[in-house]
Amino acid sequence: MVQSIICCIVRSTGATSPAPRFPPRPSFANLTHMTKLYGAVSVALLLLCSLPLLAQKKAPPPAIRFQGAPQYTQQELLAAAGFKPDARLNLREAKAHAWQLNDTGLFKEVKFTSSSRTLLFTLTPSSQLFPLHFDNLPLTPGKELDAKLHERFPLYRGLLPASGSMLEGVRQTFEEMLAAKGVKATVKAAVTSGLGPQKLTAMNFTIVSTAVHIGRIQLAGISPVMQAKASLLASSQTGNNFDTENTVIGLQHAFEDLYQDQSYAAVQVDVAQVDPLVVSDQSVDIPYTVTIKEGGVYKLGTIDFPASALVARADVEKILSKYPAGSGRPLDLFLLAVRDAYHANGYLDCSVVSHPSFSEVTHIVNYSVEVVPGSQYRFASVKFDGAPDAMAAKLKLAWKMAPGDVFDESYLANFKALAQKKDKPMTKWLQSVISTYYVKPDPDTHEVNCIFHFAKAAQTPR
Repeated sequence: MVQSIICCIVRSTGATSPAPRFPPRPSFANLTHMTKLYGAVSVALLLLCSLPLLAQKKAPPPAIRFQGAPQYTQQELLAAAGFKPDARLNLREAKAHAWQLNDTGLFKEVKFTSSSRTLLFTLTPSSQLFPLHFDNLPLTPGKELDAKLHERFPLYRGLLPASGSMLEGVRQTFEEMLAAKGVKATVKAAVTSGLGPQKLTAMNFTIVSTAVHIGRIQLAGISPVMQAKASLLASSQTGNNFDTENTVIGLQHAFEDLYQDQSYAAVQVDVAQVDPLVVSDQSVDIPYTVTIKEGGVYKLGTIDFPASALVARADVEKILSKYPAGSGRPLDLFLLAVRDAYHANGYLDCSVVSHPSFSEVTHIVNYSVEVVPGSQYRFASVKFDGAPDAMAAKLKLAWKMAPGDVFDESYLANFKALAQKKDKPMTKWLQSVISTYYVKPDPDTHEVNCIFHFAKAAQTPR
């Protein structure tokens, strides 16, 4: 094409006389004119060749944005949804990523809208999320474990849904962590209520394929006078069921009680899980070391109760007098009486702590008691589940704590005995059933709802 144009250009500049044997030498003006034509043609050709390339350039992909879940970063949500950088999505693919987010179980609803510039996901977080709890897994919960889970599951924040891909992924991760310790086990996850001292509802993880036991306990720091007793306690604990949350605390308290019963008031006990785990066909055994700093033997001196306390010492002593003689150490019983006295006055969140003061000269220990009462609770309602309508009506008449009254926890323990005095048919019925009661304090409203459950007692065969 260029040659033909060039040819046209050449013909248009020739003479009308017959062509000589050799072509005439072009003049400088003609050369200049031809150079300009060549340049113009080259630019035109470059533009023509570039048109297909320009047509192939696509507009930038729409930006992906999330709203409705500010607890997660945009990058975490992108990773959880499985998006790749600069990905172009059709409607089917966008729906697939929305389903991937929804399948985590963390969201009640996932919606998206699309425009030429933005792909916007609107998230509604689920309100049914549960804290993580280990039943018998020999793993250590805490920041380090949370960080590992967050690295693998970007949306993990210490709470888990009742079902979904995240829950299943975390469950499988725990099985992998156990396998790395040499434990091939099946882990089950289930929402469980009443866990721990606070009676939490949590996602509980349990090894169900094999038993998990407390293994060998190695003792350190034991004096000859306490060796036999400490060894006997260690043997009695070995083989008991392992509990992730309570075994270390339980062993610590058991050895503290052993020593304090022998008047070692300053004893310090350190309990640590050690590796390797002992795995057999029958069980997984978790070994421990128990290191004890015995301190000296001390006699109990005085227990100082603050005069400014909300409960009088006389009330504490009255409760203390009702405990069976020899049912516990004097200090423990006194602290229990303080707690019961505060609970009888609606202070269900009270904290009772003793502070020892040791005399190395006399080997006497004195204690001061510190009480943080917390908020005062009031009674709200009571239910009598499992009682026939007639008996439930009588029980309601016998119940004397009115809504709005300061809640007295001791009233529930004594109610059955009080109700039996009111009515002979009720007395006969109450003797034929097993009764339990539950206290449900609301930490936000500081109100207490009570539930009594009645179940027919099993008949003793004659």
